[in-house]
Amino acid sequence: MVFKKRLTLVFLIIYLSVFLYLLLFIFVPPVQNFIISIRENLALLTEGDNYMWALFISFFICFVGSASVGFPVPFPFVLFSLSNSIFYRFSADPFNLTVQQIALNPGFWLEISGVAIIGGLGAALGELTGYFIGYSAKKIGESRSSGVIENVKGFGKLVLDNERRTPLYIFLFALTPLPDDILFIPLGMIKYPAWKCIIPGWLGKNITTYFYCSWPLLIAFGFLATGGEANDFTTVVTEAILLLFTITIMFFIMGFDWNKYLMERTRKREEAAKANFEE
Repeated sequence: MVFKKRLTLVFLIIYLSVFLYLLLFIFVPPVQNFIISIRENLALLTEGDNYMWALFISFFICFVGSASVGFPVPFPFVLFSLSNSIFYRFSADPFNLTVQQIALNPGFWLEISGVAIIGGLGAALGELTGYFIGYSAKKIGESRSSGVIENVKGFGKLVLDNERRTPLYIFLFALTPLPDDILFIPLGMIKYPAWKCIIPGWLGKNITTYFYCSWPLLIAFGFLATGGEANDFTTVVTEAILLLFTITIMFFIMGFDWNKYLMERTRKREEAAKANFEE
């Protein structure tokens, strides 16, 4: 793991803040009542004209989350809050639907789709930040020698050896928790057309944002399956746990030396192939 002290400090502050929030909510009644009173107005986040603002927030936070190079932005938590607002509204008056009825309601999925698709577009466009960083690094590398630039450029050639598979690589990197920058920076350095990155990136990000936006429904089904019931208290605690989980995943993803790992993996495969050929 290759953590920088400043980045580790940022994650530590976030961890401590979430833990403090959770402890205050559980053990301090006035804080708990205040947070629950806010939860009662949660549906207003996406109600009526506010829905357009929810779409803007989804686009903006996903764009920033993908555009941030080396800084954690927990955009899944924001998507969860927006989709939870929609879920809360359908489960309360005037809809007053059960979990099963919400899961089969076209209006619910239409609103969820808006948040997910717009968020996916923002995330896909945010990925291009790494692309333009790589493109600029290429310009710098043309005027001065840089071992780091050549190393990243070499990684790009290694991963994108077969250009027909490039859209698939973009889709998979957008779909999985792999940091997009280790792919998009080399894409910019080899001047792969930027417009060809957007569609597969958007498709991959849409699946990811749909997953995050489905969390409230999945959580409700989880409580239903275990004989429990989701309420304001359990929802707040679950949100905090999900945020901690998201931050933990981001911590390890951003701290892992993916470039070194992929280069080492390729080297071992080449050595194995060479050994098999000699036999």
